Amino acid sequence: MNALVVQPPFTQLNSPYPAVYYLEAFLRERGIEARAVDHSIELYRSIFSREGIVPAFDAARRMLDRGSSPAAAPIDPASLSQLERYLSYEALYLEWIDSLVAFLSGGDPALAHRLAQAVELPRGMRAEAFLEARGGRIGSHEARGLATALLEDLGDLVSFAFDPSFETVRYGERIATSAARFAPIRAALDASPLLGSAYAALLAAEWGKSGRAPDLLLLSLPFPGCLLGALACARSAREAFGPGMRILFGGGYVSTELRGLVDGGIFDFCDYLCFDAGYGSIDSILEVEAGAPKERLYKTMYRDGDGRVVAAGFSDSDDAAAELGSRRRTGCDQADRLLAAEKEALAAIAPDYAGCPFGRYLQFVDSENPMHRLWSDSPWLKYRLAHGCYWRRCSFCDTRLDYVSRFAPVEIARLVAAADSASERTGLYGIHFADEAMPMRSLLAFARANRLRAGVGKRPFHFWGNVRFDSTWTQDRCEYLAASGLVAVSGGIEIATDVGLEMTDKGFDLAGLARSLVAMKRSGLLVHAYLIYGFPGQSRRDIDDSVEVCRQLFSAGLVDSAFWHRFVLTRHSRMYGEWLEGGGSWPDLQPRESPWDFANNDLGFAGEESFDEFDGPLSSTLEAWMRGAALEEPRAGAGTAPGRIEELILEAEAELDARKPEGKGQAHWIAGLPAARPLGAGRSRLAWAYRGESRDLALPSEAATATATCLAALSRASDGRDFGELKAELRRSGRLSEEAIYELRSSGLVVL
Repeated sequence: MNALVVQPPFTQLNSPYPAVYYLEAFLRERGIEARAVDHSIELYRSIFSREGIVPAFDAARRMLDRGSSPAAAPIDPASLSQLERYLSYEALYLEWIDSLVAFLSGGDPALAHRLAQAVELPRGMRAEAFLEARGGRIGSHEARGLATALLEDLGDLVSFAFDPSFETVRYGERIATSAARFAPIRAALDASPLLGSAYAALLAAEWGKSGRAPDLLLLSLPFPGCLLGALACARSAREAFGPGMRILFGGGYVSTELRGLVDGGIFDFCDYLCFDAGYGSIDSILEVEAGAPKERLYKTMYRDGDGRVVAAGFSDSDDAAAELGSRRRTGCDQADRLLAAEKEALAAIAPDYAGCPFGRYLQFVDSENPMHRLWSDSPWLKYRLAHGCYWRRCSFCDTRLDYVSRFAPVEIARLVAAADSASERTGLYGIHFADEAMPMRSLLAFARANRLRAGVGKRPFHFWGNVRFDSTWTQDRCEYLAASGLVAVSGGIEIATDVGLEMTDKGFDLAGLARSLVAMKRSGLLVHAYLIYGFPGQSRRDIDDSVEVCRQLFSAGLVDSAFWHRFVLTRHSRMYGEWLEGGGSWPDLQPRESPWDFANNDLGFAGEESFDEFDGPLSSTLEAWMRGAALEEPRAGAGTAPGRIEELILEAEAELDARKPEGKGQAHWIAGLPAARPLGAGRSRLAWAYRGESRDLALPSEAATATATCLAALSRASDGRDFGELKAELRRSGRLSEEAIYELRSSGLVVL
């Protein structure tokens, strides 16, 4: 068999979304010839090219001629002025666009100097604002930021004049998010200018170079903004290759939004929907396509001969197993075996990104914030340290879904081997650990493996990912991880008050949060925070208190960037499940049900409209904080004391500084190698460097030499050494006191 695995448009532009490469690796493990392609970046490059952008300018001319938008609405004077400006600059945009895209994907670095000096650049609102903020001229080091603004200006033109559903990293997301009916989705697909022209041409070229028809076409739908692209891709493939090819849809959107599917219209485009991790479902489909009975299908939906949706192989407690409307359910006679194989695949499968054209991806600079930029202006090798979340208790999260609640750590040796192969091929050594929170045990194991690489002459990786700000983030672990390649973390604070943290069940309070953040910042890690507002029952005072705490976190330097999310009640959240069972902690929750037969995850609730007033102001306030502005302006209406976080920082620092050496854990040396320097009179200075500073201890010469030898050996031990044994040796051969050992503990000796 041979398979084509496709990422439909649009996802991110700086790196491939990893799902298709995980699927490619999985299929190859199963002996299937597989190839992964990312239509997200390819369609973007097709549109943003000299030929591809012309339809947007043609559409702008038609708008001016008729004086109305594509929706027949009159054009306001400001928009009219902007359209005239774009058309005046059309020739310049066509001259520059290919160079800009090439420059942002790593080509022609000398273009930076022309961008810095050129006065004839086309300027939309974003480029104009970028230049005005810098006095009209830029340095060559700012050229990528200007190139990004120029392309974003063109993106505004595309979405305003040509296709209102276009956004840079999604397409038609508002249409697809919890779409109750499939008919509007189908209509939007048929009416789509971009999918019907640019994507259709790209697909025709793709099928032409594919040669023979693939036996399997797998499409990953991680987000609602990928649905229309997936439908367009599937329909085009079916027209090109006929009915013999099997088309599979899967990913986060399918697993979350389509669990209650009743309308079988989506099966006009695909043969199977694969749920949760997907590996077990795909294994079962391969067996059925090879001749096994359909009772073998596991966590899969399909349409039977009578037009009904069949939910196959789900457990009785799964929402997908409910017989809704005309939908029926069937069991799986091999569920245990398929689940075991899936668990093994989750632990062992890691892509090597063979064939991935990293040079096609763009390095946008859409923010000056150093943490915020990690998402867009660097290419990353994307892996996961675990599948699912080890905490799985947050009240608002979809913890009732298998792919969130079933925690499965990966095999670190397999992960490192795959990343090593990918880095040697691509020259990339940066890893973004995607998906749920990085478990500390796995993170430390990866860090040790990374240090071992450096010890045998291999380039170490640098990495970042999502975490929980819990008590596992001790000062020693932060220092060890930072010294081993960790550069940044992102994590959920959600509601930044003690009441809010308890309500969301984050597993830590404000004091614990401050302790973890202080440890992280002392170690030099960048920190991004996810924030929520609009929680059921949340008052204006609650929101103001959370905002004030966040301001203080920024002002104190504990958080570098953040993002406000408007709370969405979901059908698969723990809080909704508790409400269904009689209220639980949410007796006043009043969900709003609407008729549906397609997507059904997001739920309205009574009172949610009262939070509309916060949508714009919270985002603009956060933007100011990330630029370093407005940090000394306490939130009006908040009851939180202006010095609350400073108090918690002082408490955290006092607690961290009061540590006493204990005999538990594995010791590691992460500082520079110490050396004994004679002072005379039988004494020496044990000298070393740590975090850019010189450190020393005055000791008897014999003790200094013995300690230097001991610590040098410890630095070479990738697994470290039992701290109790190390202390005993330092006391015996180095005659170090408890105070001297404590000095080492704050200057390069860490205990995990």
